[in-house]
Amino acid sequence: MKAKAIFLFFLALCVGFTCIFLSRKQSASIKYVSPKTNISAAEEDISPLVVDSAKSDILFGVSISKTGRFAVEGKNVIQGYNLWQKHVNENGGIKVGSKRYAVKIKYYDDGSNIDKVKENITRLIVDDKVDFILGPFSSGFNLAASVISESYGKIMIESGGASDSIFMRKQHLTFATQTSSSWWFKDFFDMISRVIPSPGTYALITPDKLFTRSVAKGVQIWAATKKIEEVYFRVVEKDTADFIPYLQEMVAKQPDLIILTSHYKDAVDFSVQLSRVKGLKPHAVVMTIGPSELKYISDVGDGAEGKIGVTQWVANSSFNGPVFGTPQDYVREFVNEYGEKPTYQDAQSSATGVIYQLALEKCRSLNAREVLKNLRNLDVETFYGQVKYDSRGMNIGHKMALVQIQQGEMKTIWPLEAAQSTVMYPLTQ
Repeated sequence: MKAKAIFLFFLALCVGFTCIFLSRKQSASIKYVSPKTNISAAEEDISPLVVDSAKSDILFGVSISKTGRFAVEGKNVIQGYNLWQKHVNENGGIKVGSKRYAVKIKYYDDGSNIDKVKENITRLIVDDKVDFILGPFSSGFNLAASVISESYGKIMIESGGASDSIFMRKQHLTFATQTSSSWWFKDFFDMISRVIPSPGTYALITPDKLFTRSVAKGVQIWAATKKIEEVYFRVVEKDTADFIPYLQEMVAKQPDLIILTSHYKDAVDFSVQLSRVKGLKPHAVVMTIGPSELKYISDVGDGAEGKIGVTQWVANSSFNGPVFGTPQDYVREFVNEYGEKPTYQDAQSSATGVIYQLALEKCRSLNAREVLKNLRNLDVETFYGQVKYDSRGMNIGHKMALVQIQQGEMKTIWPLEAAQSTVMYPLTQ
């Protein structure tokens, strides 16, 4: 009976890993440019842009969380979109064919409420008649927004939704800037498996949200490939603010790694409470959206030390591309505008604008079908990293990075070519 159970476990593991691998690599057998059947289906559905000789701008629409649970992340997204807008307009606008167009962005606050997202996206398309949609923040909100934008034939590039679920439908007009969520932890496990002694066990907590659940599934798969055993797993309510009962349950397991798949507020609450639980001595603690955010150290205090964050972008990368140049060029421009350093959410939101700009500048005229074709054929390095789409709109070119709070500062620890420090491991020594 025990042998049968072990066999079934490994069978399920193989199936799960195969699904994630195929979700990332599906385009390899098709070639990364979409099949003509997909293109023609999209062209039938796409809404033409309203263009006349008097048109002087390209209007983008955004539903964003200025208030509510995602207000911190929403602020970052707005800053990123606005910096791109300012940069483009100060440099003559977007050149499409022989004409230049200014960038305009219309925002509505969704209050971190999914019903309001749906209302806002509909309003932007129907009443404001935007040309294109810039995505909101959170995977659930982007999934809801994409259903509406697709139904109206509008292209949407989103910077704030990483869940694979957004791209598991028959959508044609939705594209992501960042790495899909099931792949977020691959680089972490690649890195942590190199330390000596390497960890043998982990505990995992995930709030019941589309993004965090999707990341957690990836954690389980990538951990298994490194033979790191899961000794504790809990799915908690999506608005959980009290993690202490779950942390206390972990004490008996003494995991080497504690992993939280989180949004920012989750990470702050979790980090503050972790320091209060006596007897729990993990060798490493890692989160998604948390230690990579600029306010994390001040919001958490001493409990921030040693925590690892998985992030889409670090400023000391060696990328170089059109519009903003290098990450260092982008940082200088961002600091001049906002007086603070950018988070990865700021950067990937600006990169979303850059992606639109590159696709538009390859057009002979302001034509949605040409924009769509150019997006699907895009394969370019930007200040944010590589952008290359598979047939469903997932960015398969982009790679992740890792940061750790060391002596009160955020330090890049991965990839090695961008590392400012080595990983501090184990924490208990």
